[in-house]
Amino acid sequence: MKKIILLTLLFICGSQLLKAQDKIYRKNGKIVEAKVLEIGAAEIKYKEYNNLDGPIYILETDRVKKIIFADGKVQTFEDNFKDPELYNGQAKKAIKINFFSPLYGYTEFGFERSTGVGKSYELSLGIIGLGKSTQLTYYNSQLQDVKTKQRGAFISGGYKFGKLPDFILFGRTRMTHLMQGTYIKPILYFGNYSENMVIEKGNSIYEVGRQNVTFGALQIEVGKQWVLGDKLVLDMYEGLGYGIDNKKDSYQYLYSNTNTAFNDEAAFNYANARAGKSPSISFTFGIKLGLLVK
Repeated sequence: MKKIILLTLLFICGSQLLKAQDKIYRKNGKIVEAKVLEIGAAEIKYKEYNNLDGPIYILETDRVKKIIFADGKVQTFEDNFKDPELYNGQAKKAIKINFFSPLYGYTEFGFERSTGVGKSYELSLGIIGLGKSTQLTYYNSQLQDVKTKQRGAFISGGYKFGKLPDFILFGRTRMTHLMQGTYIKPILYFGNYSENMVIEKGNSIYEVGRQNVTFGALQIEVGKQWVLGDKLVLDMYEGLGYGIDNKKDSYQYLYSNTNTAFNDEAAFNYANARAGKSPSISFTFGIKLGLLVK
């Protein structure tokens, strides 16, 4: 009788021990019988259940489908990167500058604010003239030069819809920062500026005039933003859309009988470039650098 009771107790204890193990279900189909020690944002620490005195193993969360704990609780990792709690304490604002814009005759400043995982809005102000001025060369008895001396400004506003803020490192996905990732952004531009232009009146007679340009564009921009050290942002993008303006070419031939000039078949409006006669397809591109702020 004592043997039966002892065997029964051993069986019950063994059954409880078997039930006390955690099970890690990996995405490759393997099941790891383990004692889970710690679950972090990017990795899981555990010991093998049949060797609890052995080493601690580390498994990346992006390789795990779910964990069934000894008490029956289940934790899944399918939507791990979407959990807002993973990004607590991270900066959610960025102040940017368009890095190459001064080479094209303007300087653009931007402000971005995150509104959630993979979502943010971005506003910008461009000062046209705060940058390189293009040189126009024409012949009027002798070769002469004049600079465009552009002056004006533009504003823009758009909303980013981003992929989960992760990146691939050595073939594995890593969660990084709330404001990092690939995105698509509908954006609206509006601006006004004036600049010099060269007008040919006929018989090789030229004069320098000034034109006033108002422009607008609705774009869809696609880009990718990286966060470096939780302090800097690098944003590369390009866009396609529809633009409208009243700009004429920098070099104009004036009809003597109507006093009107050819319209431009393409235009560069600093914030965007138009292809074809207005209204027409427009393009944007750029690289922005910025600082993250709380």
